[in-house]
Amino acid sequence: MNWSDKILPLALSFLVVLVAIFDIRERRIPNFLVFPAICIGLLGHSFVNGLEGCLFALKGVGVGFGLLLVPYLVKGMKAGDVKFVMAIGTFLGSVGIVRVLLITLLFYPLLASVVVIRERKLQVTSIRFLRILVNFLGLLVPTLKLYATRLESCDDERIASATTPFGVAIAVGTLISIYTGFLKSLF
Repeated sequence: MNWSDKILPLALSFLVVLVAIFDIRERRIPNFLVFPAICIGLLGHSFVNGLEGCLFALKGVGVGFGLLLVPYLVKGMKAGDVKFVMAIGTFLGSVGIVRVLLITLLFYPLLASVVVIRERKLQVTSIRFLRILVNFLGLLVPTLKLYATRLESCDDERIASATTPFGVAIAVGTLISIYTGFLKSLF
């Protein structure tokens, strides 16, 4: 049985489903799942392909970390999400993790919309999203800052924002990447 053809997809599928379930229930991604996964990915590729396999896995870790570093630093995501992507990177390498993240970014708005609607926070989410967008555009058109200020007055800060477990979106992106050819033609 070939590591990269048979065991890798099964092990990675098991990992991402387990992490998604944990993220839904606990709203966090535990180290006791991601650190062993990083070791398994590194050791598996190293055992089968030697130094080349080890470098393949390390590049996946590095690219996954690099792509999510800025979102993490600006508090757009938690460290568990970054470590989860790094673990997936050990299995799929640098090109594979880029594909997973692209699929994840395409899937995430659908997941977030479902959560916002389910939690009945469409209005407050719309106001907050529009305020962020107008503030950003205000960098180009300063008069839009006034509109952002008006939007702030419409926001009820006592209402908590809807939160979406990003680990679930990463898991779905990974499974789509493993089992379909979606976006494969880009790489």
